[in-house]
Amino acid sequence: MPTPLTALLGAVLLLGVAWALVVPAFQAPDEQSHFGYVQSLVAGPGLPGKPAPRPPFSSEQSAAQNAVNSDQTAANLLARPEWSIGAWHLFQRQDARLPARDRSDGGGTNPASSNPPLFYLYDAVPYAIASGGSFFARLTSMRIAAVLWLLVTVAGAWLLAGEVFGRDRLLQLVTAGFAGLMPMTVFVSAQVGPDAMLYALWSLALWLGVRIIKRGITPASAIGLLGVTGIAIVTKATSYALVPAALFALALGLWRIRRERPRAVRLGLAAIAALAVPVIAWAIVARALGHAVAAQVSGASTPGGTNWRQLLSYLWQFYLPPLPFMTDFTLSGGGIPAYHIWVEQGWAAFGWLEVRFPHPLYPIFFAITGFVALGTIARLVAVRARIDRAVAVFLGLATLVLLAGLHWTDYHQLVSGGGPFMQGRYIFPLVAIGGLAVAQTLSWLRGSARQVGAGVVLGGLFTLELFSLGLVLTRFYA
Repeated sequence: MPTPLTALLGAVLLLGVAWALVVPAFQAPDEQSHFGYVQSLVAGPGLPGKPAPRPPFSSEQSAAQNAVNSDQTAANLLARPEWSIGAWHLFQRQDARLPARDRSDGGGTNPASSNPPLFYLYDAVPYAIASGGSFFARLTSMRIAAVLWLLVTVAGAWLLAGEVFGRDRLLQLVTAGFAGLMPMTVFVSAQVGPDAMLYALWSLALWLGVRIIKRGITPASAIGLLGVTGIAIVTKATSYALVPAALFALALGLWRIRRERPRAVRLGLAAIAALAVPVIAWAIVARALGHAVAAQVSGASTPGGTNWRQLLSYLWQFYLPPLPFMTDFTLSGGGIPAYHIWVEQGWAAFGWLEVRFPHPLYPIFFAITGFVALGTIARLVAVRARIDRAVAVFLGLATLVLLAGLHWTDYHQLVSGGGPFMQGRYIFPLVAIGGLAVAQTLSWLRGSARQVGAGVVLGGLFTLELFSLGLVLTRFYA
């Protein structure tokens, strides 16, 4: 393993564990629902989402949430979690008196119960290993297990950059460093929930797709790409957005060996099977157990169909000020929704999105984002003769389809009265592409200037991590 990657993985692991320990229990979006899903799998009654009268969480989990004041603290800057030693000893005595059945009397419908089960089966392992410990020992073990997926994300970004930039170690380090050191990526990946696994699988799929395009198709790369895509789908239904890009890379790889028809047919069938097996297997199990197969996909519509003019109006208002004749969607608390979601929530919005830096810092984050975007575009234009257009199409397809799916869901939830759906973390499956953009901007520089630039990028991200941890410490413990 290259030394820079080893050092980066070590730093990311330490930061991930720090986030797992610093953030109070259930002070991350929907963490209590994700924990309840895992506990329902391990302790019973099985897949959550059982009809009433089952509550969404077990008696043990409800008691733990009350003990740390988690529900009152969530998104409420005036409240603090309970973390005194006296409260801890009191909870220990109460927890010791709880019968075993109080871990298995939940399993009702909660915000996470419609998700596919793969991540929760993975996180059931650390839960079971720590089952002899306290409730919070199990929670912490599950968080640290989720951090391991962040290391896979970093490795996937490193490999992707190696295919794009030709094993330029500095640009690989910058790409992987961006993926592993962005504070929001680490924060989300250090909590109980499927997002850490989702980001890792997308990074691997993007690498494998570019590898097929650049090096040609092989059984390992074809089955790997479509297999990872299938596994990503049964991790979170968001990953259906990855299918068009994966099929594009597969089709291009097969087209290039079309004269070897028997081999091409075998490779194509094997790859499609690798995609279909996990998806169909989950569909069969879900149907048999009365569980939703892909609620995020099936629920992203309204009974009356789609008003396309209204949808275009929504898209305009998301990125630009509304025009006088447009229907007001009230997408955010004023201003441009894209700024609030992609910039503010993408850079730093911890806890239940209420823990943020002082407002004047976010225009600086916006300026950095714009600088990287313009630098990337200018660099691509400058070297357009050397660009692999198939790679550009593949990465662009993954980006556009994910954005289209997110906007489609957000629009339909708004018109159905369900409130806004969009959050900044939903774009993080593309964090490796974001790293490529930063590295591409840095490639303008040469020699020692590029090394200094890389140091500024990585040092800046690491410093932002430390300030972000300090911000969270101040919010919850000051």
